[in-house]
Amino acid sequence: MPKSTRDLTLRQLMPRRAPRQLRSRILFEKIIGTAKALFEQHGFAHVTTNKIAEEANISIGSLYQYFTNCESIALAVYEQACAKAALTMKRRVLESLSLPLEMSIPKHIEWVLEIYEKDRYALLQLMYEVPELRPISQPLSIGSLMSRTSQTVLEQHFSGVTQDIVARKSYILDKSVTGVISHYLEDRPDFLSRQEAIAEMTDLVRLYLNSLSGHARRKAGSLSKAALRAMGAD
Repeated sequence: MPKSTRDLTLRQLMPRRAPRQLRSRILFEKIIGTAKALFEQHGFAHVTTNKIAEEANISIGSLYQYFTNCESIALAVYEQACAKAALTMKRRVLESLSLPLEMSIPKHIEWVLEIYEKDRYALLQLMYEVPELRPISQPLSIGSLMSRTSQTVLEQHFSGVTQDIVARKSYILDKSVTGVISHYLEDRPDFLSRQEAIAEMTDLVRLYLNSLSGHARRKAGSLSKAALRAMGAD
């Protein structure tokens, strides 16, 4: 989807107005909370704005003060879930920045699993049920936010590696880990416990990050050679 089209669609699906007073904010949150529960229980395709208004015990006119349709409510549900997840992850990552990478990897994977576990429907399932929202939700997605967090962590631990390499590595890692977590939460295989799943993903990440260590060593070697050449020139 072209950026101009995506921006237009996003503006069309954003809330019609932002709640300012306490009473309005309570009503706004009530609509989102009710819709989320109905989407999760019945599936997005089987929920209407009338059903949401009925369950929330409000008039349909009150709902339309803020939202255009079910798609705009679904986007708000997704955004709210992403914002909460990102805030939680950011706080935890900041607290663990001083830890060695070997210790922080399993912690980060456990935190990501916990976040998706607590709000699996909103973070993983909803966008599949509303595919037309995927292109406009991508910049706001928890995946994008996680990717930026991963890049920050990798840049700290592999300072000798260029940003474009770190960006590629963090992208592959994030998509791989998120994909495994999504399938694990969906399948719940009886041969793989929660802790075993975390351990397997940790091994996967550690093996993949060995290539970053290689990049860092090669760059350090190149810098050392350049320094020696410079000293020889002097």
